[in-house]
Amino acid sequence: MEIAQKTRILKSLDTKELIEKLKQYEDALEGALNEQTTFTSQNHSFITSRGSDCQEIKRILAELGMQVPTKDESKKFTKADKDDWLTLQRKENKELSEAIVKQRQVAFILDDYQIKVEMAKKRAEGIKAVIALKTAQINFLAS
Repeated sequence: MEIAQKTRILKSLDTKELIEKLKQYEDALEGALNEQTTFTSQNHSFITSRGSDCQEIKRILAELGMQVPTKDESKKFTKADKDDWLTLQRKENKELSEAIVKQRQVAFILDDYQIKVEMAKKRAEGIKAVIALKTAQINFLAS
């Protein structure tokens, strides 16, 4: 194969465009990771593991736990009465119900950021695979 023929084939492989796309996808990944980190930092007290309360809700519940009313002057609520009262406060206490809504919103947004990060990773990995294929083609032509 002649040099001119190899040159035409190499130019048709469009590796420059692929490298530019890889850079674009890596920048998008970095941006998504930065946004996720910033959001996580700003909302750390509302972040929770699945199925549990965040720090802010635990704080509010602890404060409310100190305010549990008594049945009468002589005896306090039982543990079950206290738990029932605190559960009721999740709907009746404005601060607590707002914190619960905020916790759900933060969890949803974090899930969205995670999806964006994963998609950006997959796009970058896809371009890297195409570049690897083009590299193999170039090596084949070089031999």
